[in-house]
Amino acid sequence: MKLFDVFPLVSFLILLLMITGRIIFLKKKNVPISSKSKKSVFVRFFLYPFFLLVFHLLIFELNKPAFQISFSVLPALISESLFDSIFLKISGTVLIAISLGFMGFTLHCFNKSLRFGMDPNNLGELITTGIFSVSRNPFFVSIELYFVGIALLIPNLFFIAIVLSTIISIHLFILKEEKFLKKNYNKAYKNYSKKVRRYF
Repeated sequence: MKLFDVFPLVSFLILLLMITGRIIFLKKKNVPISSKSKKSVFVRFFLYPFFLLVFHLLIFELNKPAFQISFSVLPALISESLFDSIFLKISGTVLIAISLGFMGFTLHCFNKSLRFGMDPNNLGELITTGIFSVSRNPFFVSIELYFVGIALLIPNLFFIAIVLSTIISIHLFILKEEKFLKKNYNKAYKNYSKKVRRYF
């Protein structure tokens, strides 16, 4: 079992543990981190099931190299590796390590302001220091860097599609979130957005 085969799965578990651990920590501090707003029918009956399906496919594809699984639930065209380059594997490993460090520092800088969803009745403090003085969206940058790293380690069409869809969906979400932040934090966010770029 090679490092490059195991690292994608191990790193994904580390990423999940970091985020889950922070959520549990904040819940123990009685910090409401999720939005209580009612989700639309589209979100509940299409978007959530779709993401659940993709999540399970992602887990399976990460398990394949780690446990040398020979079969795939995806067509060979999508799941077979396009390249076999040691340079790509090393680059992917380094990028994933950077993204995990970036995520760890981001979660630390969030303090008690981590929120999932946009709820005007559940606003955390606007964080502008630490890693947030370099990027307005370090959490999302970490996620994007992570999946680019995974696609370099496992360069198939499935993970390339994951990277592209992640980048596009995150960008669209950020544009929506920026309107919410401008409305609710007003001048403080407008001044912050003039000083710090959206990504870097």
